[in-house]
Amino acid sequence: MSDLAVNVAWLELLREAAIENPHTRAIIAPQKWHMQIAESLAKIMLKSERNILENPDLLIIGSLEKAPNVEACRDLIRDIALKPVNADCRFAVILSADKLLTHAANSLLKLAEEPPSHAYLLFLMEDARFFLPTLKSRSRCNILSDDDSDSEISAKHIPKSDSDWVEWLEQVRKFAAKSESDSSSGKSRKKAKSGLEANPDFLVNELKSWLAFALSGGNFELAAKLENLRVIASEKNLSLSMMSDLLILILKDAFVEKFDIANE
Repeated sequence: MSDLAVNVAWLELLREAAIENPHTRAIIAPQKWHMQIAESLAKIMLKSERNILENPDLLIIGSLEKAPNVEACRDLIRDIALKPVNADCRFAVILSADKLLTHAANSLLKLAEEPPSHAYLLFLMEDARFFLPTLKSRSRCNILSDDDSDSEISAKHIPKSDSDWVEWLEQVRKFAAKSESDSSSGKSRKKAKSGLEANPDFLVNELKSWLAFALSGGNFELAAKLENLRVIASEKNLSLSMMSDLLILILKDAFVEKFDIANE
């Protein structure tokens, strides 16, 4: 069983949500993740980290076991039309959306298609087969699975001291030298079982793992920097050594300073 915090599809969704969001989104995921998904997206949407479940601009209807009834849906339509209290928008979460009775689901059609400009909807469910098709067609759908080993990456702590950075950079240099040697001799490099040499694109994967670490800790500012660096590394316009130098230049001082302050 995987952890949502290191699920690749979830990390992609979080990156997207940090930039732009559809007014109506549907997420199909294991029920055990539903509240974590709701809280994480609410923090991004409402730009608040503290006591998010008590935020008046977060509207949650239904429960993990039972879908909201038609009365609760009508109350949501009324409440989400009100202006935000202390955020730039209002964010509504409909739990157990795949269990909505037809009458209740139909009552949300107009809201899903034409929500107020300040309103965002999230339908959470386990089984998309039972989600009203007309609601599904009005939603951007994302699927998160916990049974695909390829959907996980390891969340690794970013080097936090000078010695950690020196050790990491030495690994990069050794890998670069080995790659050049194998290339010049015509050898096909075998994958190592662990460590930085597990993948020829290990710098990109290293950034992904650091990104997972940053997102799992709610550090979206650091995550944004890491994502920009990941994109640059993926384009492969810079040599490995140049890319590693750029990465250290951008991340090292800021991260060490933040780490030192947090531990004072």
